[in-house]
Amino acid sequence: MAGTLTILAEALQSRLVRTQIGERVIEGIELSTQNNQGGVLGAIQYVLGGLASLGGFILGTIIGFVEFSWSALWGLLVVAQQSLWNFNWNASDADLSTPIKGQYIQLAGQLGLTLGQVFGYAVCGITPGAIVFAFNEPLGTQILTKVSEKFAEQFLQNLGNLLQQALQLEVQILLTNTYKSVRKLLKSTSPIIKQFLGKNNIISNTLDAWGASNSKPWSFAIAQKNFVESIFGKEGAGATFAQQFQLQAQQSCIEAGYVVANTVDTFLAHQALANQTVSVLGAERYVEITPNKSVPDEKIVLAGSEEILKGQIVQTLTTNKQFNGRDLGVVYGELQGEIRERRYRPEVVLKFYRKQNKLKSKGDIVDALSMQISFRLMNKTVDDFATNVYLKKLGEQIYEEFASTPYTIHKGTKTFTYSDFQHGYQFKLDITDLGEATRVIESVLLIQGHQFNELYLRSGSTPIEKPPTTGRELEINNQLVTLPTTNIKTGIVTFTHAYLNVGVNVPPINLVDITGKKKNVIYKPTVAK
Repeated sequence: MAGTLTILAEALQSRLVRTQIGERVIEGIELSTQNNQGGVLGAIQYVLGGLASLGGFILGTIIGFVEFSWSALWGLLVVAQQSLWNFNWNASDADLSTPIKGQYIQLAGQLGLTLGQVFGYAVCGITPGAIVFAFNEPLGTQILTKVSEKFAEQFLQNLGNLLQQALQLEVQILLTNTYKSVRKLLKSTSPIIKQFLGKNNIISNTLDAWGASNSKPWSFAIAQKNFVESIFGKEGAGATFAQQFQLQAQQSCIEAGYVVANTVDTFLAHQALANQTVSVLGAERYVEITPNKSVPDEKIVLAGSEEILKGQIVQTLTTNKQFNGRDLGVVYGELQGEIRERRYRPEVVLKFYRKQNKLKSKGDIVDALSMQISFRLMNKTVDDFATNVYLKKLGEQIYEEFASTPYTIHKGTKTFTYSDFQHGYQFKLDITDLGEATRVIESVLLIQGHQFNELYLRSGSTPIEKPPTTGRELEINNQLVTLPTTNIKTGIVTFTHAYLNVGVNVPPINLVDITGKKKNVIYKPTVAK
């Protein structure tokens, strides 16, 4: 039978990278010269097209570098702290505007340098290259390529400096104008304060003197220096001690901050690199194979590295085609040994019941419903149960998940299986739908803290949902007798108790019981008095 193999090509890593890069065309110089019939105009078009592609690559590279880092954040905080610490809060409006004028002059110089570099390369580099291209296309192509590379390198550096100076100027203008506006607003309240407190008061006098021409500078650094000198003096051992202590403490704090930030950045970078590292055999993949189209529920899941999966896929399809439908008997070997080993591991059993209706008469049908879920403890042996330490812990986990609030399950007619042999799980649940099956399985896995893996979940062997059978009449001993109606039992069952099977001829160990009928229960919750 023909098999189908489903591989999502658009999800492959190579396709994702190729989509980001765009269409790649490799063309030799001799081919490009044959297709170019435009002479000098064609050369210019070639250069502009190359610069456009280079510009897109450069822009993507710049955007890639503009990422958050703790080192950059700490550097910004240090610069901001030093600027605010040394800022002259008593400077006049004219004094505040002087640095901005100097920044404008520097920006104009940087703009002239950038445009001059563009003009020089255009006149003395690109133009001669275009002229040579008209007579000798291979040589002209090489000249234009080299000139473009060198131009891009220097132009990016000059453009970066220009943008940085422009940004610094805009920020300085914004902060200066904001400070002037706030100070002007506060100084406008001086006449109002004088009306209430009189002409000679500290607040109005301070506001009037704030930012006046030839006023004495004031900053946090100056205030702190005056405070230290008032205690230790300007000279002597005490003053020297205070100055060196302050200077070294500040520098050490900045250096320590950079060490911490760089360590965090390095650690995060190593983690990101480790997550992105792809082995020689390729990334880990999961492939789902449907060997027989007529049986879509029959699937084979393979997992492993890409290179190994290539051979496994072909081998799996070939083996399935050869042995499909044939009785191969029992294969004895490592797998059979694992099954035998798992069979004798300690088994935890969870019991669920629906209470039966009270019988009104002896002829009523009992409406009892039950369910059992069990799993093996693969990492435990009989020796682990010598004391009740682990048993109490196991019972406590079961109680928290299923008994603290009595756990209910909607039993139904759809069958779901979950097989994780490594951890001892092989469930077969008759339940209502996929969502209910997932909820129940996840709850059972929480007992041992295991993660749910959807690859182990299957929807198969679904029972035939027959409609209720109407009563049939049979003649027995010359009398018509109506047989009772039969139907698949469905409904809600509730957790009642859990026990542990340790081995053959060993009585079950009662772990949890909420019915009060079991004896020697390992875990009983303490009731607050």
